[in-house]
Amino acid sequence: MALSESETVLHEGVRRRRHHAAPVSGRRAAYDGACVALLLAPSLLGIFLFGAVRLWSVGPLMFLAFCGVALFFLRPFFSAELRQLQVPPGGLAGLALLAYVLLTVPRAEVPYEARIEGLKLASYVGAYWAWSELASRHRRWRFLLGALVVTVTLIAWYAVIQHARGSRMVLNLVRPESYGMRASGTYFCPNHFAHLLELVMPFSLALLLMGSARAPLRLLAGYSLLLFLPVMFLTQSRSGWIGTAAGLGVTACLGAARKGRRPFVVAVIAVPLAVAAAGGLLWAFSEVFRARVEDALAGNVRIQLWQDTLRMIRERPWLGYGGGSYQWVFPQFRSLSSQMLYNYAHNEYLHAVADYGLAGLALWAVFLGTAVVRLLKAWSAVERDRDFWLIAALMGSLAASLAHALFDFNLHIFSNNHVLVLLAGTVAACLYSTGHFQPRRLGAPAFRVVYGGAALAAAVLAALALQATASYALTLRADALRARFEMPRALALYRVARAADPGNWRAFQGAANVQQALSFWNRDPEAREAQAREAQAWYETAKRLNPYDLETLFGLSKIQNTRGQPEQALESLRQAAQHDRNHMFYVTQFGIQLRRMGRDEEALRFFREVQKTWDTELVRLNIQALETRLTRRAVVQPPASP
Repeated sequence: MALSESETVLHEGVRRRRHHAAPVSGRRAAYDGACVALLLAPSLLGIFLFGAVRLWSVGPLMFLAFCGVALFFLRPFFSAELRQLQVPPGGLAGLALLAYVLLTVPRAEVPYEARIEGLKLASYVGAYWAWSELASRHRRWRFLLGALVVTVTLIAWYAVIQHARGSRMVLNLVRPESYGMRASGTYFCPNHFAHLLELVMPFSLALLLMGSARAPLRLLAGYSLLLFLPVMFLTQSRSGWIGTAAGLGVTACLGAARKGRRPFVVAVIAVPLAVAAAGGLLWAFSEVFRARVEDALAGNVRIQLWQDTLRMIRERPWLGYGGGSYQWVFPQFRSLSSQMLYNYAHNEYLHAVADYGLAGLALWAVFLGTAVVRLLKAWSAVERDRDFWLIAALMGSLAASLAHALFDFNLHIFSNNHVLVLLAGTVAACLYSTGHFQPRRLGAPAFRVVYGGAALAAAVLAALALQATASYALTLRADALRARFEMPRALALYRVARAADPGNWRAFQGAANVQQALSFWNRDPEAREAQAREAQAWYETAKRLNPYDLETLFGLSKIQNTRGQPEQALESLRQAAQHDRNHMFYVTQFGIQLRRMGRDEEALRFFREVQKTWDTELVRLNIQALETRLTRRAVVQPPASP
């Protein structure tokens, strides 16, 4: 007797559940375990490395992630039953976004930075595809979610201990004083620690209410949720508070919708009222809360940053300046005279448009939109409480991240992104294991092309990540040697770093700094000239690779002065001042160069203009010296009589 369509889907789901729960050989289990361990490194290990915000931590973690992705795509070559493609929600759109980002690298303002950003995105996309299949095997979802909750719980307790002791130590480093005693765990920035909590809290709520999670995991989830809420308050992160309300609110509303229309309506009304009540109580009894809210209501630097970023976007609205370009191009549009560095727009949507243009933002929207639509369709059809609550939790984590991103740059924190990818991939894998998503069976030629090509691409990306990491590490070591005046050793390491990655402009800049210093102290005219010539060549290479770095332009001006090229030095300083008109040091150096060249009247006009913004001792002394010199010159050389 023929089965109906619904019965066919049901039988397929039962078959797939048995397939994913079936035992496998020890060799296969070990292989899968290696994939899981490598892919867990960026999320579980990275959050202990300050969230992985510098290349010294991001690079090795990217390398491990790409190795895990490569091993994952090689699995079907050893097991015929794995020759089926489990496309994660939005997976194809994610590949289109990745292709766009990688294609924009050569035309980016700073290709080296764009390449690093492209590698990061590739690690997210690759891990997402891998988790969407790996997490469906042998109930790994419990292990993965449990390990994540335990890890974040330990970090939350570390934050409590920091706060109780009044310590600003974050592992082995001291947190900046500007953050005060805001809880940050293993992160320097409390806002990014708050984002980590936002990602996990919806899953803690879902696991607590999920019968199939079993007692140990449910108890852990309930305990973690009770801990995370006060720790979130201690972060004093306003974007974190907003994200928490959005994340838990969305999860609760979707949970209520499962019970029927009336519970959903009640939840939609009750959640905002509960948030308002909590806010009212905190306003009445918490001075910290009132101070943070009043500061936001008074307006802060973010508003000016957004206005300046919009000016930047208007110059290149469609394709942007390229990945990683914001921190280098933005100073040209910055209206704030503060000497602080603003490497991010503190609004991920504006930042994305500045880097990748409206075209890039549209691809991000398509990726996210297709994923959410597919997940919500599954949410409305699933029967198991596990699948239902996992989808609700993921929607909560996404809502929290998107709300937080309005005021911060949380989506630039490498390990936080991998945590989100782990959660999304695990949810997709569970939906495949129960038959709500159907895999695509691939024949022999197709699977070799798809899986072989993906494994090869992951291997190439791993090599690129290793190349960038090695060059960066060598440059850091050379910088340390240069700071200790071990110039020959530093120069040798800079040369190796340049050879390892010819696009690493910092290696060229560092080598030029060494040769510039050596030429300054060298008393042999021929050797001095040779060193100065080499330093100038390296500065010019660093400038070609990154024309916006002010230190490179300043170093180039110094060596140009040394070699008797004052006009070229003036032009280098002019470029530095134009790149950042609000950086007092480089702006005043341009005026000093005018004075050095004897262009006193021009220098005086320049410093008087600068004084309107920075009435500093340095500016006043220059004005005084120039006025005195011009007065004496007028006395010595009176105007000729007619």
